[in-house]
Amino acid sequence: MIIAPSSIKNIWLLTFEFGDIATLGGLGKAVTLYAKVLKDLGYNVEVFMPSHGRHLSEEHRKKLNLKPVTWFHACGNRIGIDKNVYKYCIGAEKAEVNGITVVLFKGLDETTGRFLDNWHIYAYAEEKACLYARAIMHWVNMVNEVPELIHANDWTSAIAGVIAKIIFESKGYAVPLVYSIHLLSYRAFPWHYASCKWCGVPDICHRVWIPNRHELLCTEDVWNLALGNVDHFAAMEADILATNSWGYLREILDKYGHWMSEKSFVIHNVTDWKEDEARKYATEIFGSSNRVEARKSLVNWVNTVTFSKVGYLNSSCKYIIVAAGRLTSSKGFDILLKALKYTSQEMCTIIFGLPIGDFGYEHYIMTLAGEVPGRAVVFLEPVPQRVLKASCYCANAFAVPSRYEPFGLVSIEAQAVGTPAIVSNVGGLPETVIDLRWNHVNGTGVVVPSEDVHTLAEVLEDISRLTQFIDTGNSSVLSQLRSSWGYEVAKMSKEINIRYNAITWVDKNFREHNLADLLKSCYEKARLYAYYRAVTK
Repeated sequence: MIIAPSSIKNIWLLTFEFGDIATLGGLGKAVTLYAKVLKDLGYNVEVFMPSHGRHLSEEHRKKLNLKPVTWFHACGNRIGIDKNVYKYCIGAEKAEVNGITVVLFKGLDETTGRFLDNWHIYAYAEEKACLYARAIMHWVNMVNEVPELIHANDWTSAIAGVIAKIIFESKGYAVPLVYSIHLLSYRAFPWHYASCKWCGVPDICHRVWIPNRHELLCTEDVWNLALGNVDHFAAMEADILATNSWGYLREILDKYGHWMSEKSFVIHNVTDWKEDEARKYATEIFGSSNRVEARKSLVNWVNTVTFSKVGYLNSSCKYIIVAAGRLTSSKGFDILLKALKYTSQEMCTIIFGLPIGDFGYEHYIMTLAGEVPGRAVVFLEPVPQRVLKASCYCANAFAVPSRYEPFGLVSIEAQAVGTPAIVSNVGGLPETVIDLRWNHVNGTGVVVPSEDVHTLAEVLEDISRLTQFIDTGNSSVLSQLRSSWGYEVAKMSKEINIRYNAITWVDKNFREHNLADLLKSCYEKARLYAYYRAVTK
């Protein structure tokens, strides 16, 4: 007999990124907010992740109040494709982050620590994810507790989530498994990688949802049906396949089969950015809460700070377009810099880049910034969040020219502080704005065709001039609008305020209360599918 939970109280979140412990991009922000919202709703939440070496930092030990989990000492052997035996030994540390328990798995020997304790989150990702899965396997077998739901996030946590689900089922518990794809990975391996010889996935027959029913399938067969693709495998094994936008869900289902739509769910990302907080930071950093005055100070600040960067801004920079994200081709910052060439000399851009080791692309971006001297700055290291919030607040527009973007949280963050977003027509980005071209009254930004440099240039100018009018009341800037839709919006200038629209849009659709409703609905759906799994003969 298999028991499914009648309600959900205790939740395990599996992730590679979380809060201030270790975060590289949107995944860390998303999972951190999941945990916060769930805790506020009254759920008991435990987060499980690799240590990424944070326990070796005295600063992190003090900040997180890390304490060793003395009872957890999991050692064993793995058998490689070369038939050799490889020993591992895993320990754990516990932290309390805003009332949420976080378990960090660490190496207890040099070989294991080389992977689990590597400071760079995705260094040796295949091995780190594998040892992390082993750690979860041992944790499930050693602790005397059964969660009511497991929520694994992205491929690095996928195998760990599936292992937990299968082991619990073998013990008589149909624990719901939600698998969230925040970013498709395309990682694929032979069965040996996932198997009990290496990562630890047991090859036992268990219940898996296929179109319209659960069937008994052995794990290796599921892996082979997925052609060894980790995301596909976890999507098949999960009770619910979740992602962060309808556009991205369609893309995933196009790859893995629309039969999964029955057990799919969309959990939009949300933000805790607020205009009043960004205004306060602008006053502290740039000396004024007035956006026009703050922009002038921003230009001077950019030129004088010691952060690693390329380019500079002339004093003639009147309109500021901000962009932010990882310095990689998928983010399309090169498209933004190319578009800048087709705008007025008063239009300038600041790109708050986050290097990920794509040195070829970084060099390309530096070259393009040099082709618009005095009009572009690219930061090559992270700046404090308060600086980013203040800069977004006082910018005329925020650009997200991505070639590939599952959702685009940065678009929501910018709008949350009153700055309209210009986004490319890819993935979930169109879901983050109300397009001004078609809705002049309620518009919060504009969607442009991907890689269309000339359209992007026109939109950059017109949004910047519209926000300049909002900020100054000087209607003369409207005579320089380039588009017909821009003039139509300008005609209604006394009735609308794009900055206000943006804040209202975010407050209504992308706040914690929205996430709370989505998570509750998603988890209840997962519980029902786990129940069906439990009662299937």
